[in-house]
Amino acid sequence: MAYIPRTVPTDFQVVFGFLAVALILLAAWLFFRWMKRYAERKEREIEKELEELEETGEVY
Repeated sequence: MAYIPRTVPTDFQVVFGFLAVALILLAAWLFFRWMKRYAERKEREIEKELEELEETGEVY
């Protein structure tokens, strides 16, 4: 049996719901953007360390 709501959400509840969803999406977008930059920075650091190890001859 399907659930039938007894009341209709008010305008405030609808706007608040949309804002909450938009805020969650914005936070997720910012997080994934930060993670991408973090991964790129770490990748550059690892490449730099590898080059230094190759120059000193510590890489086998």
